[in-house]
Amino acid sequence: MSEIQPTSSASTHAPGAPTPKNSVIYVDGFNFYYGLLHEFPERKWLNLQRFCELLRPDDEILKIRYFTTKIDTEKMRSEKRDRQGRIWDALRTQPKIQFTYGKFANRERDCLGSTCPHRQSFWTMEEKQTDVNIALAMVRDVAELKPQVMVLFSGDIDLLPALEEVHRLDRTIKIVVYIPLTEDQLRHRRTDEYAKFASVVKPVSEKYLKMAQFPKRVPDGKGGFIECPEAWRGAD
Repeated sequence: MSEIQPTSSASTHAPGAPTPKNSVIYVDGFNFYYGLLHEFPERKWLNLQRFCELLRPDDEILKIRYFTTKIDTEKMRSEKRDRQGRIWDALRTQPKIQFTYGKFANRERDCLGSTCPHRQSFWTMEEKQTDVNIALAMVRDVAELKPQVMVLFSGDIDLLPALEEVHRLDRTIKIVVYIPLTEDQLRHRRTDEYAKFASVVKPVSEKYLKMAQFPKRVPDGKGGFIECPEAWRGAD
């Protein structure tokens, strides 16, 4: 199989085609992962930049802001953390992707299951800062990058205030929200909250997840290669 090269930051457009609109894309990494990739190992070696270019062919993508958090930081060894590190290394070969990191924190939660005795509490790890980081980035980009389109990949309603603020600052910006769910799943999900501020609210097309997979070996730009984890390899 031929090796992939980093996607060029320059886009080409056919003569006579509509003038592309400058866009910035914001990806809630864990929301995206658990909505579309978690149960599908064959999708996890995803070239996020290529995926966004396929999904938004009429955009001139300025940046893809990827918000994520390192897992299993308390463990000496972790296969999950190793796999996460490999996909991060592969994504860093793509020039438009910019990482923003959150963190995990312990949080006490009440057991709400009907079989849970005496409403016991338990401690769990919860991702922190991502909502705030996305909101800050969107508001800053209104002034600094002046995009014509903002594209958000998230189903988290905690981001509605950020969309509202963008809408207040510049009503000419088109806001597009992709809920990280399939079309069937989205039919059972309310979307009217987003529709107050977003021009388009839609599911993610699964075909592009398949089309945008990295090859098994990605050049790292230093003479070596980043190998797809064995657990994510489909039929070779």
